[in-house]
Amino acid sequence: MNKKLVGAAVVGAAILAVVVALFWSGEAPAAAPPPSTAAPSPSAQPSVAEYAFPDVADGRGWAIRIPVPSGWAVTRDKDRASYRSGNLLLETDKVPITQEDALSGLKAIAAKTHYDGSVVTPVEAGDIPDAAEWDYTYLRDGTPERVAVVGLGAGDSLVTIRFEAPPAEFDRNRGVLDAAMKVSAPG
Repeated sequence: MNKKLVGAAVVGAAILAVVVALFWSGEAPAAAPPPSTAAPSPSAQPSVAEYAFPDVADGRGWAIRIPVPSGWAVTRDKDRASYRSGNLLLETDKVPITQEDALSGLKAIAAKTHYDGSVVTPVEAGDIPDAAEWDYTYLRDGTPERVAVVGLGAGDSLVTIRFEAPPAEFDRNRGVLDAAMKVSAPG
C-alpha cells in the first residue's frame, strides 16, 4: 500500500472524528464577534490634517500637523476639511490674515460676527506658541450650537481648528478638540 495514501487516510479520519464529535456534542465553534459600530474615541486618532508652508524658513518650509478623528465622514474643499460624526463637527482650515498674531486675527473675525457672549483668549496648542481660542454659541435652524475655534498663527495665515456640537454634547465630547490641539509644527 502507498505510504502517502495511508497518511492521507489517517489525517482524513482525524478530521472526520473532530467534526462528528462537535456534531454529537451540540457545540458549534464560537462565532466571530460582530464589527464595532461605535464612533471612534477621541484618543484613537492616527489621522492628520496637514497645512504646508513651503516658502518659509529660507525655503526649507514647515507644516502644521493637526491630529483629526479617523473613521469620521470627511469632506474637503481647498484648505478646509470637515470631519463629522453624528452631531459632532471638527473642521480645519487655513485663511489669510492681516493681523500680526492669532489672538488679534481671531478677535477681528469675532468682531465681524457679533455673537453675544463671544470670548477670545490666548491658549497653548501643541508646538505653536501663537494660538488663541474663541468660544461662542449660535442658533442654527432655531437650535443652539456651541462652538470653539482655535486659531494658530502661521506667518500671513491663520490655521483654524473648529469644534461644534449641541451644548448638551459639547463638554462630553470636548476631548475631540483637545486631541486636535496637540498640533505639531516640525521645522
